[in-house]
Amino acid sequence: MTKILYDRDGLINQYKVFIFDLWGVLHNGQEPFVTTIECLKSLKVQNKPAFLLSNSPRLIEPTVQRLEKMGIDKNLYQGIYTSGWDCHLNLRDRTEPFYQILGETLYHMGPYTYEPIFKTLDYKPISNPEQADFILISGAVEGMETLDDYTPFLHKGLERNLPLICANADKQAIFGKEPVLCAGLMAEYYHNQGGNVYIHGKPSPVGYQRIHQMAETTLRQEFSKSEILMIGDSLATDIKGANTYGIDSLMLLTGVHGAELQPWWNNPLDFEKKLKYLTQVYQSQPTYVMEHL
Repeated sequence: MTKILYDRDGLINQYKVFIFDLWGVLHNGQEPFVTTIECLKSLKVQNKPAFLLSNSPRLIEPTVQRLEKMGIDKNLYQGIYTSGWDCHLNLRDRTEPFYQILGETLYHMGPYTYEPIFKTLDYKPISNPEQADFILISGAVEGMETLDDYTPFLHKGLERNLPLICANADKQAIFGKEPVLCAGLMAEYYHNQGGNVYIHGKPSPVGYQRIHQMAETTLRQEFSKSEILMIGDSLATDIKGANTYGIDSLMLLTGVHGAELQPWWNNPLDFEKKLKYLTQVYQSQPTYVMEHL
């Protein structure tokens, strides 16, 4: 049963490690959420470590730099892990069976800002999926805003049975107040059409495990899963991943479910009904829910 909370004080005392999602929790794609930054500052004062776990297709350092530009100081958190970095490591090391059979020529679907995922590695990017060994999807590009814009390219890959790597499991994000297409929706379509797909990011437990290890290494102590709290906005990714990894979670209404749940916040009975419906749809259950931090 999810517990509805109206302040964060009890949570700060209850847990020892806090994991924050980025988009929808720290910021809306344009600016940071003031209440979340205040929470990070409060955690720092109380010597409670915070780590960031994101489905961003950026590598770690560019992610840190982007947060800095938005006014989110890197001293407010102890570490970060992104789906883009996870993808980069797999492309580099090729330890997973999926990666061991890949060729060297890739077709990248995404903006140039995400090219560092593969650019320093020994792969040859080309501009035509008909000549590629595999497809790498990182995100939507300017002027292509719907799934239909991408299906012709995806079908070229399906015709040739090309493996597809997705560097961002999110299907949608809220930019400001508007929903935007993410790579996960394209990967889902490719998979549903029979394509061979490898998706990086939440809800996979890999990132949670990496952050858990990072916390123990950085802070030189062990933490049980019961001492860790995931703070996210998405039932499909943040909360489901926390459920799978076996840690508690707090869902905020500042992101993807805000439009569905926010109008009912001051009507507890209707809010609980709406929340229950969504948890059944996404087959995931947050430990707590708050309007914002």
